[in-house]
Amino acid sequence: MSAPSAASSRCAEAARCAPQRGAAVITALLTVALVAGIASAMVGSYGVSLESLAGRHDQAQARWLARAAVDWGRNVLADDFSSNTVDHLGETWAVKVPPTPVEEGEVSGELRDVSGRFNLNNLVVGEDADEDAAAAFVRLLESVGVSTSEATAATLNLLDWMDTDSVSRLTRGDERSATGAAGARAIPPNGQLAHEDELVQVPGFDAQLVARLKPFVAALPGPSKLNVNTASAEVLHAMLPDLPLDAARILVAERERAWF
Repeated sequence: MSAPSAASSRCAEAARCAPQRGAAVITALLTVALVAGIASAMVGSYGVSLESLAGRHDQAQARWLARAAVDWGRNVLADDFSSNTVDHLGETWAVKVPPTPVEEGEVSGELRDVSGRFNLNNLVVGEDADEDAAAAFVRLLESVGVSTSEATAATLNLLDWMDTDSVSRLTRGDERSATGAAGARAIPPNGQLAHEDELVQVPGFDAQLVARLKPFVAALPGPSKLNVNTASAEVLHAMLPDLPLDAARILVAERERAWF
């Protein structure tokens, strides 16, 4: 069991892996599912009918449930912030709300700490690419099944997408001549990502790859540190080059008994 012990010490020493105070970067991802009645909201515009009134009722109910879920999340996080200094998956906020029956449907929800994910906006800080972050992102891509050559090319394209110049790292030509997954010419914004879904516009990324990456990445206002108490094995492996993926998985399993 020496590997987990060594991995634990590396996490404690890594500046990028410092635990986060409170719940400042916890994002509420709350799902409201109305099983019955929602379809009637998509009625035609042929006059006012009982069906359209029912549709409006369902929409209002959905909004009410969503608002209640957000209020629930806010209260949970406020309580956590006032009573804890470290966020980990053994806390109340991390408990998923199972599907709960409500009138004509059900509601469920969960809170996820996105500070436990790889922050895409750490790749470029100011005008310069962060080489350590870029190498970590290549390792993360490899961990979801991307070859080293493709992972390297995709990472370079993403750096071009975010940096302030217009020179391609791959071709040394105009980076605006590249095409994204949809086949259209990509126009890099030369700035931070607003959301991880923006990746699909970057050459080298398609919808399938972005879907595989989404559990492990976030687009937080960078730069930010990583919360090792909520990070997945894949993210820990990416951030710590000397930590093999298998050892990271063992570390995550042991973390349930002792948080950092």
